[in-house]
Amino acid sequence: MERSERLGILDLGSNSCRMSLFDTFADTTYRPVYEVKQNVRLAKGLSNDGSLTDESLSRAIYCLNRFVRVGKLYGVTRWLAVATAAVRQADNREYALSLLEHETGVPFRVLTGDEEARYGYLGVINTVALNDALIFDIGGASSELCLVRNRQLLNAISIPYGALNLREMYGALGELEAVERAYAVVTEALADVTWLANACALPLIGLGGTARAMAKLHMGDTGAEWTRLHGYSFPASYTGGKLRELQAMSVNKRRKIKGIAKHRAEIITSGMAILQAVIDHVRPTTIHISRNGIREGLLFEALLAEAQTPVVSSVLAHSVSNLQRQFEVDRNIAAIVTTAALRLFDVMQPDVDLNQEDRMILWTAAQIEGAGTYIHPEHAADHAAYLVQSTYLYGLSNEQWARVGHVVSGKTPDSRCAKLSVLLRLARWLTLELGVPLTDIGWITQPRQLSIAGGADLYAIAPDTADAKVVEDAQRLLGITLHFSQAAS
Repeated sequence: MERSERLGILDLGSNSCRMSLFDTFADTTYRPVYEVKQNVRLAKGLSNDGSLTDESLSRAIYCLNRFVRVGKLYGVTRWLAVATAAVRQADNREYALSLLEHETGVPFRVLTGDEEARYGYLGVINTVALNDALIFDIGGASSELCLVRNRQLLNAISIPYGALNLREMYGALGELEAVERAYAVVTEALADVTWLANACALPLIGLGGTARAMAKLHMGDTGAEWTRLHGYSFPASYTGGKLRELQAMSVNKRRKIKGIAKHRAEIITSGMAILQAVIDHVRPTTIHISRNGIREGLLFEALLAEAQTPVVSSVLAHSVSNLQRQFEVDRNIAAIVTTAALRLFDVMQPDVDLNQEDRMILWTAAQIEGAGTYIHPEHAADHAAYLVQSTYLYGLSNEQWARVGHVVSGKTPDSRCAKLSVLLRLARWLTLELGVPLTDIGWITQPRQLSIAGGADLYAIAPDTADAKVVEDAQRLLGITLHFSQAAS
């Protein structure tokens, strides 16, 4: 299928500027093409007289011109360009917008606070499989909160405080006083948001640089494997202690800590003060990280323009479909193997100690294991496992995606993953190598035996097939044997 368009999305934030390029398709799938970010600190100096400075605008324009040039080289067919709190709050907003369009050739739209919150919600809800949550997005000059119930956006608000403008407002008072003032002003603002009472104890989903930095710091402190940030979670209680620890450090010392970008070292404690105020107000136990926000929200609105609400029905299914398109998985073959794998799972489940989560893992592995052949048919399983761990797939936890990778590769010390991997191999072997229809496969409980119609002919060729060893592995790991019976006439 030909792509519908190559979409270029520019997000001019208060602290950083980002660009993402996507190919979009008529079936609502998409393919990430390119992304880049640069720190521009557009809001720097805004709190002094309420206007964006010429210096800040020059930094933004210099950055945007380079981004737009790259977009043109990539053949962008449509631009979506938005500006957030720094431009929204500026007294010289109209001048800034006119200058941005004149210098870059791209018209920018200023998002209202509610729109900024909504696009953040769309970026999260289409890539995170949580039904109920409070989404927070700590930016440079504002912070957004969204209450989500049953995947629907119930309430949203934007407050005019972010990590950068709070540092500008109170930084001269010294570290301890600056954080205390930032915490106090955000706490006061939250007290006026009555609907936050309905968010108590819900998990938090964090967007933005502060949230990502917190996740990286937690990984470093706990010795966690440096894994994908999207979907990473950590206890909400971690934030307070880490904030106190960073407050006691100089900015130069913070810059040396893995997980804190050099440009964020000065403002990170202000961002964490905002987060701590939110935590103290709604008392969550867990914080989840979303890598996706405004730009992905704009993407999904464009993708699902025909829908009443631009929200996918299944995060996992949509994500798998994207991977299949990106790596040219034969969907007919994937459907055949998946159907066979689930059929085997369902008839054996009572006897092989597997559960419904295992079934979901098996479905996912069967759908995407064919992606490895895009790299090369030789060692395709290893290639597919690499793609599972290295591309951004959504709809499962990071731990579950790790299990999918183990099932696809077949290399795992985990007994449950080993069983699922054998079921996947068995499904592929029966349907693709032996050509056995599902109707010719039966299950005999005592003894635990797969009965395969096909008789002597299949029995004779089975040992010479590429993955004949699966018969031995099925007996060893699942405790089952295969019996080739004569097909009914």
